Amino acid sequence: MRVAIMQPTWLPWMGYFDLIDQVDQFVFLDTVQFSKQSWHCRNRIKTSQGSKWISLPVSARFSDGTSLDTAIVHAERRIRKFTKTLRQEYSTAEAFEAEFPALAEHLSSITDGACLAGINIDFIHFAMGRLGITTNTIRAGALPDFDGRVTRLVEICQLYGADTYVSVPGSADYIGLEGMKKFEEAGIDLVFQRYDHPIYPQCGSGFLGFMSVVDLLLNAGGQAGAILHSGHRDPIPALEFFRISRSESGGRENSYGAA
Repeated sequence: MRVAIMQPTWLPWMGYFDLIDQVDQFVFLDTVQFSKQSWHCRNRIKTSQGSKWISLPVSARFSDGTSLDTAIVHAERRIRKFTKTLRQEYSTAEAFEAEFPALAEHLSSITDGACLAGINIDFIHFAMGRLGITTNTIRAGALPDFDGRVTRLVEICQLYGADTYVSVPGSADYIGLEGMKKFEEAGIDLVFQRYDHPIYPQCGSGFLGFMSVVDLLLNAGGQAGAILHSGHRDPIPALEFFRISRSESGGRENSYGAA
């Protein structure tokens, strides 16, 4: 049993879905504190002027000291503008006609006053369906409370009888060697995701990597799942990961956060 745990982010990049795809159980860590100007509520798409940030407006009175599952979003106007931008920027994309209607319908279903975690998770499930990913998922808020940042990861793995925990590289800084020992003591192999970003045909000139998965869907359509899989590499055992340099660790700077 392989488990991965990750905060639900807005319109995640390809590597997020690779992480989901390679485990048996994926846990959305929706109980962590919301952070402004983070992947929690923004991501990037490609435009004729380069990359562009697409953000969700989290209500100011909920923006400090609140968790993802209680942060409130008033997104109606922003979503309409975002959908219009997608139509303008991706109308020449290869799969636009096939993919845009379903994407626009999903975005239009986002209601004012919804919680940020729910919005993000609903989109991730939508994209999983388009990519052909069937991994079981659950929200951490539906599980027992676990204390301690690393201890929480270990105990969730134990809850599912996991023998392997797949971590994103961005979590290495707080897991560290001490955290690795906690996994070892629990009889769980700790490994780190390795993903080589594929280059695929994009509309417009040049190629921009690390965009939202929306870019992949609108450009690749039915081939998106195969393109996503082409970047998968076997994860790196923890001890080996900690021995190699940051620049050789599979792009930690682009890991889109930590668990």
